[in-house]
Amino acid sequence: MSWDYAQDRFAMSKASGLIIFLNGNEPRVQSLSQSLQALGRETAAAKNYQSIASLCSDPLIQPVVISSENTPLKTESQREQLQVMATKYLVIVALSEEGIGNIAEYFRLGVADVVFPESSEDKIKNTLQRIDRRAESRLQKRLYRSELEKANLELQESLRLLKQDQMAGLEVQKSLMPESPLKFGDYEISHSITPSLYLSGDFVGYNFVLGRYLLFYFADVSGHGASSAFVTVLLRFMIGRVIRRHQLEQDYVALAQAPEGLVEHINNQLLATGLGKHLTIVAGSLDTETSKLRYVVGAQQPSPILVTEGHAEYLPGKGKPAGIFEDASWVVEEMTLPEKFAFVLLSDGVFDLIPDKEIADKEQTLLSYLATSSDNIEKLKESLSVDTVEAPQDDISVLLLTRGM
Repeated sequence: MSWDYAQDRFAMSKASGLIIFLNGNEPRVQSLSQSLQALGRETAAAKNYQSIASLCSDPLIQPVVISSENTPLKTESQREQLQVMATKYLVIVALSEEGIGNIAEYFRLGVADVVFPESSEDKIKNTLQRIDRRAESRLQKRLYRSELEKANLELQESLRLLKQDQMAGLEVQKSLMPESPLKFGDYEISHSITPSLYLSGDFVGYNFVLGRYLLFYFADVSGHGASSAFVTVLLRFMIGRVIRRHQLEQDYVALAQAPEGLVEHINNQLLATGLGKHLTIVAGSLDTETSKLRYVVGAQQPSPILVTEGHAEYLPGKGKPAGIFEDASWVVEEMTLPEKFAFVLLSDGVFDLIPDKEIADKEQTLLSYLATSSDNIEKLKESLSVDTVEAPQDDISVLLLTRGM
Protein backbone atom coordinates (compact mmCIF):
# COMPACT_ATOMS: atom_id res chain seq x y z
CA MET A 1 0.00 0.00 0.00
CA SER A 2 1.48 3.35 -0.99
CA TRP A 3 1.63 6.25 1.46
CA ASP A 4 -0.56 8.53 -0.70
CA TYR A 5 -3.21 5.86 -1.09
CA ALA A 6 -3.21 5.15 2.64
CA GLN A 7 -3.48 8.85 3.46
CA ASP A 8 -6.46 9.14 1.09
CA ARG A 9 -8.13 6.22 2.82
CA PHE A 10 -7.54 7.79 6.21
CA ALA A 11 -8.90 11.16 5.06
CA MET A 12 -12.09 9.39 3.89
CA SER A 13 -12.26 7.60 7.24
CA LYS A 14 -12.15 10.87 9.14
CA ALA A 15 -14.74 12.56 6.94
CA SER A 16 -17.33 9.82 6.64
CA GLY A 17 -16.09 6.75 8.50
CA LEU A 18 -18.75 4.50 9.89
CA ILE A 19 -19.04 4.23 13.67
CA ILE A 20 -20.46 0.86 14.73
CA PHE A 21 -22.55 0.44 17.88
CA LEU A 22 -22.54 -3.01 19.46
CA ASN A 23 -25.87 -3.89 21.13
CA GLY A 24 -26.70 -0.22 21.21
CA ASN A 25 -30.37 -0.47 22.23
CA GLU A 26 -30.17 1.52 25.45
CA PRO A 27 -31.73 5.00 25.17
CA ARG A 28 -28.49 6.59 26.43
CA VAL A 29 -26.42 4.89 23.73
CA GLN A 30 -29.00 5.72 21.05
CA SER A 31 -28.77 9.33 22.18
CA LEU A 32 -24.98 9.18 21.64
CA SER A 33 -25.55 7.77 18.15
CA GLN A 34 -27.84 10.67 17.32
CA SER A 35 -25.24 13.15 18.65
CA LEU A 36 -22.60 11.62 16.39
CA GLN A 37 -24.92 11.76 13.39
CA ALA A 38 -25.54 15.42 14.12
CA LEU A 39 -21.78 15.91 13.88
CA GLY A 40 -21.76 14.34 10.42
CA ARG A 41 -20.62 10.83 11.36
CA GLU A 42 -22.47 7.82 10.01
CA THR A 43 -23.47 5.12 12.50
CA ALA A 44 -24.70 1.55 12.32
CA ALA A 45 -25.81 -1.10 14.79
CA ALA A 46 -24.29 -4.57 15.16
CA LYS A 47 -26.19 -7.23 17.04
CA ASN A 48 -23.10 -9.23 18.10
CA TYR A 49 -19.33 -9.46 17.77
CA GLN A 50 -19.56 -11.58 14.61
CA SER A 51 -21.73 -9.07 12.75
CA ILE A 52 -19.21 -6.23 13.26
CA ALA A 53 -16.99 -7.66 10.52
CA SER A 54 -19.73 -7.40 7.88
CA LEU A 55 -20.10 -3.65 8.61
CA CYS A 56 -16.39 -2.95 8.85
CA SER A 57 -14.30 -1.64 5.93
CA ASP A 58 -10.96 -1.57 7.80
CA PRO A 59 -10.70 -3.03 11.31
CA LEU A 60 -7.51 -1.13 12.06
CA ILE A 61 -9.25 2.26 12.01
CA GLN A 62 -12.83 1.16 12.66
CA PRO A 63 -14.47 2.83 15.70
CA VAL A 64 -16.73 0.45 17.63
CA VAL A 65 -18.83 1.76 20.52
CA ILE A 66 -19.76 -0.64 23.32
CA SER A 67 -21.80 0.05 26.41
CA SER A 68 -20.20 -0.50 29.79
CA GLU A 69 -23.54 -1.95 30.92
CA ASN A 70 -23.24 -4.71 28.32
CA THR A 71 -19.51 -5.26 28.84
CA PRO A 72 -18.92 -6.65 32.32
CA LEU A 73 -15.35 -7.20 33.50
CA LYS A 74 -16.13 -9.68 36.23
CA THR A 75 -14.30 -12.71 34.80
CA GLU A 76 -10.92 -13.22 33.14
CA SER A 77 -12.72 -14.50 30.03
CA GLN A 78 -14.70 -11.25 29.75
CA ARG A 79 -11.53 -9.17 30.13
CA GLU A 80 -9.71 -11.24 27.51
CA GLN A 81 -12.63 -10.84 25.09
CA LEU A 82 -12.53 -7.06 25.46
CA GLN A 83 -8.74 -7.02 25.08
CA VAL A 84 -8.92 -8.99 21.82
CA MET A 85 -11.62 -6.69 20.51
CA ALA A 86 -9.61 -3.58 21.48
CA THR A 87 -6.62 -4.96 19.59
CA LYS A 88 -8.64 -5.43 16.42
CA TYR A 89 -10.89 -2.34 16.52
CA LEU A 90 -10.87 1.20 17.91
CA VAL A 91 -13.11 0.49 20.88
CA ILE A 92 -14.96 3.33 22.59
CA VAL A 93 -16.72 2.54 25.85
CA ALA A 94 -19.96 4.42 26.49
CA LEU A 95 -19.85 4.73 30.26
CA SER A 96 -22.73 4.30 32.66
CA GLU A 97 -22.57 5.23 36.32
CA GLU A 98 -21.73 1.61 37.16
CA GLY A 99 -18.85 1.63 34.66
CA ILE A 100 -17.09 4.74 35.97
CA GLY A 101 -15.10 2.71 38.50
CA ASN A 102 -13.63 0.55 35.70
CA ILE A 103 -12.20 3.39 33.57
CA ALA A 104 -8.60 2.50 34.42
CA GLU A 105 -9.24 -1.17 33.69
CA TYR A 106 -10.79 -0.34 30.31
CA PHE A 107 -7.69 1.60 29.26
CA ARG A 108 -5.41 -1.11 30.62
CA LEU A 109 -7.20 -3.58 28.36
CA GLY A 110 -6.54 -1.37 25.35
CA VAL A 111 -9.72 0.59 24.59
CA ALA A 112 -9.14 3.73 22.54
CA ASP A 113 -11.33 6.06 24.62
CA VAL A 114 -14.33 6.38 26.92
CA VAL A 115 -17.28 8.73 26.58
CA PHE A 116 -20.35 9.70 28.54
CA PRO A 117 -23.43 9.71 26.26
CA GLU A 118 -24.72 12.78 28.11
CA SER A 119 -21.56 14.76 27.32
CA SER A 120 -21.75 18.10 25.57
CA GLU A 121 -21.21 18.43 21.85
CA ASP A 122 -17.71 19.87 22.40
CA LYS A 123 -16.66 16.95 24.55
CA ILE A 124 -17.95 14.46 21.98
CA LYS A 125 -16.06 16.37 19.28
CA ASN A 126 -12.89 16.09 21.39
CA THR A 127 -13.47 12.36 21.72
CA LEU A 128 -13.81 12.04 17.95
CA GLN A 129 -10.60 14.01 17.43
CA ARG A 130 -8.73 11.70 19.80
CA ILE A 131 -10.13 8.67 17.99
CA ASP A 132 -9.10 10.12 14.63
CA ARG A 133 -5.58 10.67 15.93
CA ARG A 134 -5.49 7.13 17.27
CA ALA A 135 -6.68 5.84 13.89
CA GLU A 136 -3.98 7.83 12.13
CA SER A 137 -1.32 6.48 14.50
CA ARG A 138 -2.43 2.89 13.92
CA LEU A 139 -2.50 3.44 10.18
CA GLN A 140 1.01 4.89 10.20
CA LYS A 141 2.28 1.94 12.23
CA ARG A 142 0.79 -0.43 9.69
CA LEU A 143 2.43 1.52 6.88
CA TYR A 144 5.78 1.47 8.66
CA ARG A 145 5.42 -2.25 9.33
CA SER A 146 4.50 -2.90 5.70
CA GLU A 147 7.47 -0.87 4.47
CA LEU A 148 9.73 -2.64 6.95
CA GLU A 149 8.50 -6.06 5.82
CA LYS A 150 9.06 -5.04 2.21
CA ALA A 151 12.55 -3.78 3.03
CA ASN A 152 13.31 -7.01 4.91
CA LEU A 153 12.20 -9.10 1.94
CA GLU A 154 14.34 -7.01 -0.39
CA LEU A 155 17.28 -7.32 2.00
CA GLN A 156 16.85 -11.09 2.23
CA GLU A 157 16.78 -11.32 -1.55
CA SER A 158 19.88 -9.14 -1.80
CA LEU A 159 21.65 -11.30 0.76
CA ARG A 160 20.61 -14.44 -1.14
CA LEU A 161 22.03 -13.05 -4.38
CA LEU A 162 25.16 -11.86 -2.58
CA LYS A 163 25.65 -15.30 -1.10
CA GLN A 164 25.26 -16.86 -4.54
CA ASP A 165 27.75 -14.39 -5.99
CA GLN A 166 30.24 -15.05 -3.21
CA MET A 167 29.88 -18.81 -3.55
CA ALA A 168 30.48 -18.47 -7.28
CA GLY A 169 33.47 -16.24 -6.53
CA LEU A 170 34.78 -18.84 -4.09
CA GLU A 171 34.65 -21.48 -6.81
CA VAL A 172 36.59 -19.14 -9.10
CA GLN A 173 39.22 -18.65 -6.40
CA LYS A 174 39.46 -22.39 -5.81
CA SER A 175 39.91 -23.03 -9.53
CA LEU A 176 42.85 -20.61 -9.58
CA MET A 177 44.61 -22.24 -6.65
CA PRO A 178 47.54 -24.57 -7.43
CA GLU A 179 47.48 -28.31 -6.91
CA SER A 180 48.17 -29.23 -3.29
CA PRO A 181 50.40 -30.99 -2.46
CA LEU A 182 52.73 -30.60 -5.45
CA LYS A 183 55.81 -32.85 -5.49
CA PHE A 184 58.96 -32.61 -7.57
CA GLY A 185 61.94 -34.74 -6.66
CA ASP A 186 62.63 -34.49 -2.94
CA TYR A 187 60.59 -31.32 -2.62
CA GLU A 188 56.93 -30.96 -1.67
CA ILE A 189 54.88 -27.77 -1.47
CA SER A 190 51.33 -27.49 -0.15
CA HIS A 191 48.93 -24.88 1.13
CA SER A 192 45.73 -24.29 3.10
CA ILE A 193 43.40 -21.28 3.18
CA THR A 194 40.64 -20.89 5.75
CA PRO A 195 38.61 -17.78 4.82
CA SER A 196 36.80 -15.68 7.42
CA LEU A 197 34.06 -15.05 4.83
CA TYR A 198 33.03 -16.93 1.69
CA LEU A 199 35.75 -15.12 -0.23
CA SER A 200 39.32 -14.74 0.92
CA GLY A 201 41.76 -11.87 0.67
CA ASP A 202 44.59 -14.37 1.06
CA PHE A 203 46.04 -16.08 -1.99
CA VAL A 204 48.90 -18.43 -2.81
CA GLY A 205 50.48 -19.55 -6.04
CA TYR A 206 53.36 -21.81 -7.03
CA ASN A 207 54.68 -23.29 -10.26
CA PHE A 208 57.48 -25.73 -11.11
CA VAL A 209 59.10 -24.13 -14.18
CA LEU A 210 61.43 -25.55 -16.83
CA GLY A 211 62.15 -28.63 -14.74
CA ARG A 212 64.32 -26.69 -12.31
CA TYR A 213 62.77 -23.64 -10.64
CA LEU A 214 59.98 -23.48 -8.11
CA LEU A 215 58.33 -20.07 -8.20
CA PHE A 216 55.92 -19.17 -5.39
CA TYR A 217 54.10 -16.26 -3.82
CA PHE A 218 51.97 -15.75 -0.72
CA ALA A 219 49.80 -12.62 -0.47
CA ASP A 220 47.31 -11.03 1.92
CA VAL A 221 45.13 -8.32 0.37
CA SER A 222 43.85 -5.53 2.61
CA GLY A 223 40.21 -5.71 3.64
CA HIS A 224 37.72 -8.54 3.21
CA GLY A 225 35.03 -9.70 0.84
CA ALA A 226 34.52 -9.37 -2.89
CA SER A 227 36.81 -6.40 -3.55
CA SER A 228 39.78 -8.08 -1.86
CA ALA A 229 39.00 -11.36 -3.59
CA PHE A 230 38.96 -9.54 -6.94
CA VAL A 231 42.51 -8.34 -6.29
CA THR A 232 43.63 -11.92 -5.60
CA VAL A 233 42.32 -12.91 -9.05
CA LEU A 234 44.06 -9.91 -10.58
CA LEU A 235 47.26 -10.90 -8.78
CA ARG A 236 46.99 -14.44 -10.12
CA PHE A 237 46.84 -13.21 -13.72
CA MET A 238 49.56 -10.56 -13.26
CA ILE A 239 52.06 -13.10 -11.96
CA GLY A 240 50.82 -15.78 -14.37
CA ARG A 241 51.69 -13.59 -17.36
CA VAL A 242 55.23 -13.05 -16.08
CA ILE A 243 55.78 -16.76 -15.50
CA ARG A 244 54.36 -17.77 -18.89
CA ARG A 245 56.67 -15.31 -20.62
CA HIS A 246 59.71 -16.80 -18.89
CA GLN A 247 58.54 -20.31 -19.78
CA LEU A 248 57.89 -19.52 -23.45
CA GLU A 249 61.20 -17.73 -23.82
CA GLN A 250 63.00 -20.33 -21.66
CA ASP A 251 64.63 -17.41 -19.93
CA TYR A 252 66.93 -19.18 -17.47
CA VAL A 253 68.77 -15.93 -16.74
CA ALA A 254 65.60 -14.18 -15.55
CA LEU A 255 64.51 -17.23 -13.57
CA ALA A 256 67.89 -17.37 -11.84
CA GLN A 257 67.31 -13.76 -10.71
CA ALA A 258 63.66 -14.26 -9.69
CA PRO A 259 61.81 -12.77 -7.88
CA GLU A 260 63.77 -9.63 -8.63
CA GLY A 261 61.46 -6.89 -9.91
CA LEU A 262 58.26 -8.90 -9.35
CA VAL A 263 56.88 -6.98 -6.38
CA GLU A 264 57.77 -3.70 -8.08
CA HIS A 265 55.68 -4.83 -11.06
CA ILE A 266 52.77 -5.79 -8.78
CA ASN A 267 53.06 -2.45 -6.97
CA ASN A 268 52.79 -0.47 -10.21
CA GLN A 269 49.86 -2.54 -11.46
CA LEU A 270 47.90 -2.12 -8.22
CA LEU A 271 48.45 1.64 -8.18
CA ALA A 272 47.29 1.83 -11.79
CA THR A 273 43.97 0.12 -10.98
CA GLY A 274 42.95 2.93 -8.61
CA LEU A 275 41.14 0.42 -6.37
CA GLY A 276 42.81 1.69 -3.23
CA LYS A 277 43.88 -1.83 -2.34
CA HIS A 278 47.29 -2.91 -1.08
CA LEU A 279 48.75 -6.24 -0.08
CA THR A 280 51.48 -7.83 1.94
CA ILE A 281 53.45 -10.47 0.10
CA VAL A 282 56.27 -12.98 0.15
CA ALA A 283 57.47 -13.98 -3.31
CA GLY A 284 60.32 -16.35 -3.99
CA SER A 285 62.09 -18.83 -6.20
CA LEU A 286 63.95 -22.03 -5.43
CA ASP A 287 66.62 -23.45 -7.70
CA THR A 288 66.19 -27.16 -7.07
CA GLU A 289 69.60 -27.98 -8.57
CA THR A 290 71.56 -25.69 -6.24
CA SER A 291 69.08 -25.50 -3.30
CA LYS A 292 69.36 -21.74 -3.51
CA LEU A 293 66.34 -19.87 -2.18
CA ARG A 294 65.70 -16.26 -3.18
CA TYR A 295 62.76 -14.39 -1.71
CA VAL A 296 61.29 -10.93 -1.13
CA VAL A 297 59.24 -9.84 1.89
CA GLY A 298 56.69 -7.06 1.52
CA ALA A 299 55.44 -6.28 5.05
CA GLN A 300 54.24 -9.85 5.54
CA GLN A 301 53.70 -10.88 9.16
CA PRO A 302 54.71 -13.24 10.55
CA SER A 303 58.06 -13.37 8.75
CA PRO A 304 59.03 -16.51 6.79
CA ILE A 305 59.99 -19.37 9.10
CA LEU A 306 62.68 -22.01 8.51
CA VAL A 307 62.51 -25.26 10.48
CA THR A 308 65.59 -27.50 10.65
CA GLU A 309 66.38 -30.36 13.05
CA GLY A 310 63.60 -29.43 15.50
CA HIS A 311 64.50 -25.76 15.54
CA ALA A 312 62.38 -22.97 14.07
CA GLU A 313 63.58 -19.45 13.34
CA TYR A 314 62.40 -16.35 11.51
CA LEU A 315 64.27 -15.51 8.33
CA PRO A 316 65.49 -12.00 7.56
CA GLY A 317 63.67 -9.71 5.19
CA LYS A 318 61.42 -6.69 5.32
CA GLY A 319 59.84 -4.20 2.97
CA LYS A 320 56.82 -2.03 2.33
CA PRO A 321 53.40 -3.42 1.33
CA ALA A 322 52.65 -3.31 -2.40
CA GLY A 323 50.04 -0.90 -3.74
CA ILE A 324 50.71 2.16 -1.56
CA PHE A 325 54.04 3.76 -2.38
CA GLU A 326 55.15 4.81 -5.85
CA ASP A 327 58.73 4.02 -6.89
CA ALA A 328 59.11 1.63 -3.93
CA SER A 329 61.69 -1.16 -4.17
CA TRP A 330 62.22 -4.47 -2.40
CA VAL A 331 65.44 -6.26 -1.45
CA VAL A 332 65.92 -9.88 -2.51
CA GLU A 333 67.17 -12.16 0.27
CA GLU A 334 69.21 -15.23 -0.67
CA MET A 335 70.24 -18.41 1.16
CA THR A 336 71.13 -22.03 0.53
CA LEU A 337 68.71 -24.50 2.05
CA PRO A 338 69.92 -27.56 4.01
CA GLU A 339 69.23 -31.18 3.06
CA LYS A 340 66.26 -31.36 5.42
CA PHE A 341 64.06 -28.36 6.08
CA ALA A 342 60.57 -26.90 6.24
CA PHE A 343 59.92 -23.41 4.91
CA VAL A 344 56.69 -21.97 6.34
CA LEU A 345 54.64 -18.93 5.34
CA LEU A 346 51.64 -17.86 7.44
CA SER A 347 49.10 -15.05 7.20
CA ASP A 348 48.60 -12.76 10.19
CA GLY A 349 45.25 -14.43 10.89
CA VAL A 350 47.25 -17.18 12.59
CA PHE A 351 48.01 -14.81 15.47
CA ASP A 352 44.33 -15.05 16.49
CA LEU A 353 44.89 -18.74 17.21
CA ILE A 354 47.63 -18.11 19.77
CA PRO A 355 46.51 -17.24 23.32
CA ASP A 356 49.35 -14.82 24.15
CA LYS A 357 48.41 -11.13 24.33
CA GLU A 358 51.54 -9.46 22.94
CA ILE A 359 52.66 -9.98 19.33
CA ALA A 360 56.25 -10.65 20.44
CA ASP A 361 55.02 -13.44 22.70
CA LYS A 362 52.78 -14.82 19.95
CA GLU A 363 55.76 -14.93 17.58
CA GLN A 364 57.84 -16.96 20.03
CA THR A 365 54.96 -19.34 20.80
CA LEU A 366 54.47 -19.82 17.07
CA LEU A 367 58.09 -20.94 16.68
CA SER A 368 57.65 -23.48 19.48
CA TYR A 369 54.54 -24.87 17.77
CA LEU A 370 56.24 -25.26 14.39
CA ALA A 371 59.59 -26.59 15.57
CA THR A 372 58.28 -30.14 15.79
CA SER A 373 55.08 -29.94 13.73
CA SER A 374 56.09 -28.96 10.21
CA ASP A 375 56.55 -32.35 8.57
CA ASN A 376 53.39 -31.94 6.49
CA ILE A 377 50.51 -29.53 6.06
CA GLU A 378 48.01 -31.52 8.13
CA LYS A 379 50.33 -31.83 11.11
CA LEU A 380 51.14 -28.14 10.91
CA LYS A 381 47.44 -27.17 10.82
CA GLU A 382 46.73 -29.48 13.74
CA SER A 383 49.45 -27.84 15.85
CA LEU A 384 47.84 -24.44 15.19
CA SER A 385 44.26 -25.76 15.65
CA VAL A 386 43.32 -24.27 12.28
CA ASP A 387 40.48 -26.69 11.55
CA THR A 388 38.84 -26.23 14.95
CA VAL A 389 38.04 -22.55 14.39
CA GLU A 390 34.35 -22.19 13.48
CA ALA A 391 34.28 -18.47 12.65
CA PRO A 392 37.78 -17.04 12.22
CA GLN A 393 38.06 -13.28 12.60
CA ASP A 394 40.58 -13.13 9.75
CA ASP A 395 41.66 -15.37 6.89
CA ILE A 396 44.11 -18.05 8.03
CA SER A 397 46.52 -19.20 5.33
CA VAL A 398 49.51 -21.56 5.35
CA LEU A 399 52.12 -22.43 2.74
CA LEU A 400 54.60 -25.21 3.48
CA LEU A 401 57.68 -26.16 1.42
CA THR A 402 59.63 -29.21 2.64
CA ARG A 403 62.46 -31.53 1.73
CA GLY A 404 63.41 -34.68 3.60
CA MET A 405 61.02 -34.07 6.48
